[in-house]
Amino acid sequence: MGSNYNLTLQWNQDYYDKLLPSVFLQGVIFLLGFIGNIIVLMVYFFRMKSNRDDRYFIPILAVFDLISGTVASVFYVLESIYFVDFPSTGLCKGLLFAMTSTSSLSALLLIAIAVQRYLKICKPLGEQMDEAKRKICLAAIMIFSIVNSCPVLLFSGNKYIEGEFNGLNVTGWTCFTGSGQYPDYEAIYYYIIFFLMVANILTISFLYIPIGLQLYRHIKLKDLRRPSMDIASTQFESISETKPSDGSTVEITRKKTMHASKINFNSMFLTIIIFYLVSYTPTCVFLIISKLNHKLWYNISTTEMIIYFILQRFYVINHVVNPLIYGYYDLKFRKEVVSLFRCS
Repeated sequence: MGSNYNLTLQWNQDYYDKLLPSVFLQGVIFLLGFIGNIIVLMVYFFRMKSNRDDRYFIPILAVFDLISGTVASVFYVLESIYFVDFPSTGLCKGLLFAMTSTSSLSALLLIAIAVQRYLKICKPLGEQMDEAKRKICLAAIMIFSIVNSCPVLLFSGNKYIEGEFNGLNVTGWTCFTGSGQYPDYEAIYYYIIFFLMVANILTISFLYIPIGLQLYRHIKLKDLRRPSMDIASTQFESISETKPSDGSTVEITRKKTMHASKINFNSMFLTIIIFYLVSYTPTCVFLIISKLNHKLWYNISTTEMIIYFILQRFYVINHVVNPLIYGYYDLKFRKEVVSLFRCS
């Protein structure tokens, strides 16, 4: 028994050595996401308390991104360290449940944001999402995500595995989304999860196609008007040399700034959605691959394993990039970040 377990430990150490680059990468991703989302929360709670409706979901998304990114990073580091010798089935179930529920929360929040943007841009005269509706929407998302993730507590756990190491037969325990106790129900549940992920991606895409077209028309219209605006500007400058200025110049500038800010804000949410689509697609693919071939990870080269693991965990990037996107597009947010650190 002792010699068999020692062989398992050696097998586990071999996998840890192979997966060390992914552990390092996961640590860097966690650090960036943790710092970025903490900054978002500090800015919105201490510097932008009177934020407008457009920013309602941003601090909530930051909270879920922070939790989801932290839980996922902890799990993936532990999985890499104890790849074939996972220490606790309870820890396995708890982390996988937390990962599934928080990722679901973040993904569904992006649908809520997409609906809000669609109503504002494509149906500006129609019914909008007021604060009461946003709160109901948030409560529904939280309840659905938790209930939808509960089967993970039943199906996941430590799975008994067999393999070969240094020419010898070896056994171990790995944390897996399907422990094999209820194979038929597990398959049905995880195919439903896959279907929901694809449906989420398609729903967001269909909502943002008309939004993107509307943004394109705005930019195109602005470019077409620019020559005439330049002529008008030249004429205004020549007139202003002989005529005193009133408040109209300031008003025109203010309206231009507000219009540019609105386009910038819409582009910000569009970029968030694009990153979500790009980061979650590999995860969807590998969810199915891992279900079709449970022994995939034990029959590939070290390089292939590292590449596959990076792609499988690529969705975590989604929880990291959002603060960078806010900083790039939201000029007020960027200004408040600078003010926050100047004060501190």
